[in-house]
Amino acid sequence: MIKQRIAAITIGQSPRRDMTADSFARLPADLEIVEYGALDPFSREEAVKRFSPADGDEVLVSRLRDGNQIRLGGEAVTQLLQECIQRAEKDGAAAILLLCTGEFPEFRHTKPLITPMPLLHATARILAGGRPVAVLIPEPEQVEPAIQRWRESGLEALAVSASPYQDIAEVERAAASLRGCGAALLCMDCMGYTVEMKRLAARASGLPVLLPRTLMSAITGEFLSLL
Repeated sequence: MIKQRIAAITIGQSPRRDMTADSFARLPADLEIVEYGALDPFSREEAVKRFSPADGDEVLVSRLRDGNQIRLGGEAVTQLLQECIQRAEKDGAAAILLLCTGEFPEFRHTKPLITPMPLLHATARILAGGRPVAVLIPEPEQVEPAIQRWRESGLEALAVSASPYQDIAEVERAAASLRGCGAALLCMDCMGYTVEMKRLAARASGLPVLLPRTLMSAITGEFLSLL
C-alpha cells in the first residue's frame, strides 16, 4: 500500500503522544502522519522566555514533549509555524494539518493546509440552526476573545474555561456548569481536548459535543484517503 505523507504541526512540541492513540489512530491506513512542532528547537525555558504572550497578544495554549502545558503568544509563534509548513512541504507532505484552533494570518503554502478553526465554526453554525453554542476554552483570559471570534462567525456563544493539559476533573466541572444553558451544542475549542474529555463533557453538560481533533481527522480522511 502506497501511503500519503500528512504533516501534523503543533504550536508546542512534537511528538503529540496524546493524539497518537486518539485522533491520529482514526485516520485511514493509507495516510501516514509525520509530526512537526513549532517549539521543537527550544527548551521549555527558552520557549517561555521568547514566546510567552505579550500585552494584548492572543493567548494560545499547547503541550510540551513532557506533557506539561505552555502558554504562547499568537503573534510570536506565527513565523515558527510558517517555517514548519515550508519544511513539511520540502519533506514531501501531501497535505498539512495545523493542530491549533487559534486564529492566524494566511500562511504561504503550496499543498492543502487544513486548519481546525474554520472547520469547527462552520460545522457548529450548521448544526446549531440559529441557536447559541456553548464553548469550552483552556484559559480564563481566552473567554472574551473566543466569544468575539464565534460572534464574527455568526454564532452567539457562552464560554467557560478548563485546560486540557491539567486536571481532567476541571474539564468535567466546567462542562457541568453548562447544563441547562440553552445552547444547541458544546464546542471544545482547543485541539488538546481528548476523546475521553469529550465523553465526560457530554455526560456532564447534557449537550452534543463537537471535538476539533476528531472532526479534523474525519475531514482529512474523507479528503485524502482512497480507502
